[in-house]
Amino acid sequence: MKRLLIIATTFLLGILAMNSCIKEYTITVGTNNAEWGSVTGSGTYVANSEVVISAIPASGYYFIKWDDGNTDNPRTILVTGDKAYQAIFSNNPNGGGQGGGNGTSMNISDNISENTTWPDLGLDVDYIVDGWINIEGNALLTIEPGVTIMFTGENGGMTVHENAGLKMVGTADKPIKFVGPLNNPNNGSWGRVEIHSKRNDNVWEYVQFLRGGSSDYVWDGVIDVYDAKLAMRNCTIDGSLGYGLVMEYGTRLTAFEGNTIKNCAQYPIVAEYWVNLLDLTANNTFVSNGHNFIDARCRDISMENHTTIKAMPIPYCLEYGLHFDGGYKLTIEPGTQFYIRPGQNIDMDENSTFIADGTAEKPIIFRGVEDEDSYWIGIKYHSTKQASVMNYCTVLNCGEDTESFHGGCICVYSQSRLTLTNCTIGKSLHYGITLDDVELMGRISHSNNTFTNCAGGNVWLESGGTYNGVDYESGQILNDLP
Repeated sequence: MKRLLIIATTFLLGILAMNSCIKEYTITVGTNNAEWGSVTGSGTYVANSEVVISAIPASGYYFIKWDDGNTDNPRTILVTGDKAYQAIFSNNPNGGGQGGGNGTSMNISDNISENTTWPDLGLDVDYIVDGWINIEGNALLTIEPGVTIMFTGENGGMTVHENAGLKMVGTADKPIKFVGPLNNPNNGSWGRVEIHSKRNDNVWEYVQFLRGGSSDYVWDGVIDVYDAKLAMRNCTIDGSLGYGLVMEYGTRLTAFEGNTIKNCAQYPIVAEYWVNLLDLTANNTFVSNGHNFIDARCRDISMENHTTIKAMPIPYCLEYGLHFDGGYKLTIEPGTQFYIRPGQNIDMDENSTFIADGTAEKPIIFRGVEDEDSYWIGIKYHSTKQASVMNYCTVLNCGEDTESFHGGCICVYSQSRLTLTNCTIGKSLHYGITLDDVELMGRISHSNNTFTNCAGGNVWLESGGTYNGVDYESGQILNDLP
């Protein structure tokens, strides 16, 4: 009898021990408007159990979805942790018109660390972000068409961290809007959106960023894309105290089409490296910006493949000139415009191929930045490749004299090869073209070029000699290439 009692006691203690190890979690089910619908399913449940939650619309109202985007109703969920679900009701069967709790905007102040959807609440302002929020971890924030997000002040903004994502796909009729306080209609009324993520989810379409850009620091735009990947289509940046779109490090725009950037006090686009700019397309609009250029703050094109610089509706402003090498081909599309800062130049190594093949309707332009009195150094031409060409190019406001450059808008170095046709070269402080030696006369194929206002002369020859039976002196100035 005593032995049986011991066994029973041991069994009972084991059962109690097992029960003490059972995990339970709280499921909270809520509604965006208690007058528009009710919910069931809240409670405490054993881990890994299945629970049914339901949304019951009131008369005249409709269940649209749960706040994570799921549309099942009733819905079966697996209990794996504490979790909250909100039913979204509407007075419209197609959605929209549904407020936050009791029809008010939803206040956001906490960081986002799990997948979250912001649906359209049908209000003038759907979500109010107080301060700065972070999308962190592996979370994806999805913002649906028609949503308006308001930041409460100039220090307000959003950061998408390295492994997180931000998907915003609006429509022409229901764009997504980012705005500052309603009582502050000025540019710079809120900060910016930073994105550090390379996720494919980063797709923005029909999104309007209105009156942001509270900082005029060059690397703080309304949108700052930092070593990230982003597709932007039909988006608008309107108003900034500084810059519009800023791209840093290895950022790639997997799409940039149909966008408008306007009313920025500085540049609409700033890029730290040429790779940031290679995916731009011409069907974008840039108007009423303080400096209506693409600010290319990079000098070297690190070429590992043949590269094309695409024509844009506004010029590229070359802050530090342009250098390329590596034995690859650089192609510049017809209609491309480069405005170059004083003291800077464009140059290449002897193994690279330079294709600047414009047309009469779309010449390629190289000139000093912004005004007639701004002079840059010029093109330091080293390419020895037979395929290199400059056709229908305009090279102006150059010829700044340096010890190694001789003051030519185009300075052609020994052993170079070039086809030079239909080009206009001029407004030079010194010469139009300078040649290192007389042998270059046989290595340049040329026709129909025009020189204008070259202060020192059209063509300057550094080292003389004989070409086609004609003797040329060192330092001789010619009216044209022979």
